[in-house]
Amino acid sequence: MNRLVVSILLLAVMSAGCFWSVFITIDKTNELSGYIDQVEQAHSEGDSEAAVKYANQLHDAWDSVLHYSILVNDLGHAMEITSCIAEISSFAEEGDDELYAACDRAQAQLELFREMQTPTLWKIL
Repeated sequence: MNRLVVSILLLAVMSAGCFWSVFITIDKTNELSGYIDQVEQAHSEGDSEAAVKYANQLHDAWDSVLHYSILVNDLGHAMEITSCIAEISSFAEEGDDELYAACDRAQAQLELFREMQTPTLWKIL
């Protein structure tokens, strides 16, 4: 009987951890998307200093996400997002209009990242 209770408790703790991880991932990726939008807006307004500032905040926020989720996420996909964010920082510093394409790629990669971390029955089976 004690084994059954312990098993149920372990299942409950693991489930809670899973859903907490999903909530944090969604929250952090929404935060990153907001920074990307701010970079695009600042660049479109011609404010390159603000674009660089937001790009640096985006980079720092992504680094904190990596430290949080390094054990549970696909590193290949994380490297792709890191590359997109590095492009955003570089284009923001240069004032290059390729920034918009880099922002679109980063948004698409973040959306894929969100979808990969969301548990579904198909992924469980």
